[in-house]
Amino acid sequence: MEKAIAYFLLGFLFISQYMVIIQSKIIYPPCQRGSCVGNQCKLPGDPYQYEWPELIGVEIIKAKATVERTNPYVTGVVQTTQCIVMGDNCVNRVWLCPDGQGNVRVTPKVG
Repeated sequence: MEKAIAYFLLGFLFISQYMVIIQSKIIYPPCQRGSCVGNQCKLPGDPYQYEWPELIGVEIIKAKATVERTNPYVTGVVQTTQCIVMGDNCVNRVWLCPDGQGNVRVTPKVG
């Protein structure tokens, strides 16, 4: 019984340290707050995309690359399948919500 408890505690410590390492590797740029979402953020003459409806159904990693290639001022942030989006309206981030197969299920938009 004591051995089982010791293994459990060691496993718990290992997993918690692993999660800290993983979370520290997730890099987000500092949030640039704004009051616009999607194409509302686009200024006249701005050549960059702010919404990507064509990415629905596309593999999430390819979608992230497309978003970052077509608008170099934003970072694509891949969410979990629950797609919990923070309350911050960051105009330099695009939330990418995957379905169960790892494809985009919601139109990616700036903000």
